[in-house]
Amino acid sequence: MGLIGTTLLSIAASLPGAPFAFKVPGAWFFGTPSLSQGGGIAQAGAFALFAELVCGFTGIILLCRAWWMIYREVARKPGRNPRDLAGILVVWMVPILIAPPMFSDDIYSYAAQGEMVSHHISPYLYGPGVLGATPFASLAQGIWISTPSPYGPFFSGLEGGIVQLTGHRALLAVVLLRLLAVVGVGLIAAFLPSLARSYGGDPATAFSLGVLNPLVLLFLIGSGHNDALMIGLLVAGLSVARRGHFTWGIVLCALAGAIKLPGLVGVFAIAWTLPGAAFSGWRRCLSLAKATVIAMATFESLSAIFGVGWGWVHTIGAADTVTSWITPFDLAAKLVPTLGRVSHVPVSRIAFLDAAHIVGPALAVAVSLFALRRLPAIGLPRALGVSLLAVVLLGPIVQPAYLMWGISILAITAGLRTAAAIALLSVAVSLFAVVGLGQLAGEVASLGLLYQLLCILMLAASIVMPIRTVPRRDHSDPVSRNPIRWSLARAWNLQGA
Repeated sequence: MGLIGTTLLSIAASLPGAPFAFKVPGAWFFGTPSLSQGGGIAQAGAFALFAELVCGFTGIILLCRAWWMIYREVARKPGRNPRDLAGILVVWMVPILIAPPMFSDDIYSYAAQGEMVSHHISPYLYGPGVLGATPFASLAQGIWISTPSPYGPFFSGLEGGIVQLTGHRALLAVVLLRLLAVVGVGLIAAFLPSLARSYGGDPATAFSLGVLNPLVLLFLIGSGHNDALMIGLLVAGLSVARRGHFTWGIVLCALAGAIKLPGLVGVFAIAWTLPGAAFSGWRRCLSLAKATVIAMATFESLSAIFGVGWGWVHTIGAADTVTSWITPFDLAAKLVPTLGRVSHVPVSRIAFLDAAHIVGPALAVAVSLFALRRLPAIGLPRALGVSLLAVVLLGPIVQPAYLMWGISILAITAGLRTAAAIALLSVAVSLFAVVGLGQLAGEVASLGLLYQLLCILMLAASIVMPIRTVPRRDHSDPVSRNPIRWSLARAWNLQGA
C-alpha cells in the first residue's frame, strides 16, 4: 500500500500541470509544462488538474495509512529487526526519486548557490541572481534569487563540489543534491536504532516512527532538503558519543551545525550529559568548554577547506523572511487583525508579527530551559526533542521538514501518547502542507462542482476503504521458509522411494 501511495504521488508530481512540483520549463527531465504561443506557461485543463489532485492526495493518504499500520504492528510486537523496515523504506523511496523534486523549489537554490561557490563567489554576500542568465539562476526563482545563503560552510562546500563534479550541469546537480538528502536519511536509518537501544527503547519502533515517517519520504527525500543531512549527522553524533567516543560525537554534531545552526544543539547535549559530569558543575563547565573548542576548530577547518569563510554568521536569519501558512504565529497574524476589526479593536498585522517574533523565541528558550531542568526525569531524547520542536513551532518560520528535527529525536523513546501526537502532526502536515493553502483553494475552486464532488468521494474512499494485509510466513516451517527447495527435495525423495 505504501508503494502504491508513493507511486501515485510520483505520477501526479510528474504530470505537467501538477501543483506538487516546481513547474517551469526545464525544471526536470520530464513532466514540465510547455510554453504557449504567447510565451506563457500552458495551464492544465480541469480534468487534468482533477486527476493530478486526486492521484497526489490519494497517494499521500495511502502512504500515511501504510506507515501507521506498520508502526502499530511493530509497537505491538517489539524486537523486530530494523533491517526489514529499511527494506520498506528503500522500496517506498524509489518512485519518489524518479519524480521531480516535490513541494519545494529550495533544491534549485542549493544548486545555484553551489554554482556561485564553484566560481569563488561568496553565497553569503550575494544571491543567485548575480549569476546572470544561466540555467542555475533561471531555476532559483522567488525570494531566494536575491537572498544570500543561510547555510553553514560544510553545506556550501558540498554544494560547490557537487556542481563542479557535474560539470556545471544544473539538472544533474539537482539529482546529486537530492541523493545527498538520501545519504542523510541513510545516516538516520543507520544510527537511530542503536541510539534507541542505548536509551532502552525498541530499535524497530524508533525506526518506524522516526524514519518511515511520511514527512521523511515527502519533505526530506521528495523535496531534497538539506535538513536530512543535518539530522543524519546529529543522530550519528549522539549515537557515537553514547558509545564513548566523545570527540567524534562532537565533530559529527559540529558538521550538522555547519549545515544548519540547529545541529549544534547536539554539541551542547553531548557535553552536558557526558558520563561523570552529571552532578559536578565544574566538570560540566569543563566538558562544555572542551566541546566548544572542538566545534570551533571544526568550523574553522571547514571554512578554510572550502574557502567560504564565516560570512554565514551574518545570514543565519535569511530564511526568516519566508512565510508559511503552517507557522503558528503567521497564521495567528492573519486571524487576529480580522478578529480585531470585528471587535472594533485595531490590531496591526505587522506589529503583531514583530511582537510574535520576539515572544516566540523567548517562549522556546523557556521551554528548552524547563526541559533541561527536567532532564534527569524525562531523559535526553525527550528533553532534546521537545526543545527542538519548541524552537520550530514558536519560531518565525515553520517548514514541514523542520518538524523532523524534533520528531527524529523523540522517536527514540516515544511512548504511546508521544507516538500518537507525532502521528497526528505528521499526517496533518503531510496532507495540508504539500501545497500552499491559497493555491490549493484556488485550484479546487477552478475545477467546477462535478469534479469537486468526485474529488471528495475518491479521497473519502481512499481513507475508509478496507485494506487486508498478508500475514507473514512462519519461518519455522520448512515449506514457508523455502517452498521451492522443499518441493524439489520432496520430489527427489519420492523418486528415490
